[in-house]
Amino acid sequence: MTKQAIPYARQWVTQDDIHGVCKILESNFLTTGPLIDRFENRLCELTQAKHAIVCTNGTAALHLACMALGMSDNDLGVTSANSFLASANCIEFCGARTDFIDIDADSLCMSPENLETYCREKQIPRVVIPVDFAGIAADLPRFKALSQKFGFSIIEDAAHAIGSTYTFKGKTFKCGSCTHSDMAIFSFHPAKTITTGEGGAVLTNDDDLADKLRTLRTHGMIRNQNQDQAPDQDQHQDRNQDQDNIWDDPWYYEMKTLGYNYRITDFQCALGLSQLDRLSQFKTRRNQIVSLYNQAFQDNNQLIIPPEKMTNEACPHLYPIQLTKGKDARRAMYHALKHHNIHCQIHYIPIYWQPYYANKYGYAKGKCPRAENYYQRTLSLPLYPAMTDAKVQKVIKAVLANL
Repeated sequence: MTKQAIPYARQWVTQDDIHGVCKILESNFLTTGPLIDRFENRLCELTQAKHAIVCTNGTAALHLACMALGMSDNDLGVTSANSFLASANCIEFCGARTDFIDIDADSLCMSPENLETYCREKQIPRVVIPVDFAGIAADLPRFKALSQKFGFSIIEDAAHAIGSTYTFKGKTFKCGSCTHSDMAIFSFHPAKTITTGEGGAVLTNDDDLADKLRTLRTHGMIRNQNQDQAPDQDQHQDRNQDQDNIWDDPWYYEMKTLGYNYRITDFQCALGLSQLDRLSQFKTRRNQIVSLYNQAFQDNNQLIIPPEKMTNEACPHLYPIQLTKGKDARRAMYHALKHHNIHCQIHYIPIYWQPYYANKYGYAKGKCPRAENYYQRTLSLPLYPAMTDAKVQKVIKAVLANL
């Protein structure tokens, strides 16, 4: 990509970020060191969630969350049809069955009404994964009420939504707070609001889930750390009674369950900590760009701008427009902008259209009509905090000239 190209998303790395990473590279710990705890604590301060467990990426965070809930064969998990593959793949990783719920046409997030109909007429899922699309919070209080009615667990996929909020009964809640979910996940991919290069986190207010998540993140293994994690010896009566207490040995560890190596590094967390210092700046700039786009496009009947929620509570991750003339107009716009070195993206192809899901479950086009209609018309314009006003105006000019 040339210097003049405008990507749809891009990280913003400063000298302070670089200094923070370099400082760790010169330290004694590159991984499993003190920066892990510091980053997790900062995420808890940001969201008000009780626990944060950081890991290799957002996909790993979703997988860990499903495993912590004990998802397995014969279980059912459902998620939004309008999301990235990981929102569904995490269910498949556990051997469970995956299905998809259509979106609400206004919010572009999973429809609570469609989920309730699904629970009543088809099957109650074990896990529901609503997605905070483009930084817009899903209707988490509604999903929480449905979970209390039907008994499913909720994993909020907040990969797009660090820094976003939502309001319920006059109170403001932060995405990732787990006030209306069992767990929530973040992604720190370079396209997201803050980055650690690659990285993710699971948040929860449940102590037992937090313990499971930490164990599953590190091979399913627990080790002696001043015997704080040593199990109750009543659980080990099958051992030779003449044997010394093996938990007295400082090197001793046990694999309690099958886990993964989903650990993040200290230098990634150093970058994340530095980026968190500028989260409010990133959010402000993203909203400024959204406002410039909205002012330019809001009265144009050939375009549908993003939902109103993006302009008051969201920390916008994407700026998806819809072209009212449909997929041919979207295709023409995509290539016209590319000709001007403006690189857009499509978010998203309905997940069940993918050959894996279509072939395995027999899912056909027409399953989630609102998600499909949205996909046929959508185009995500460039949006990232280092984007200058001049570049925003270049995008606006090119869009209007090619309608």
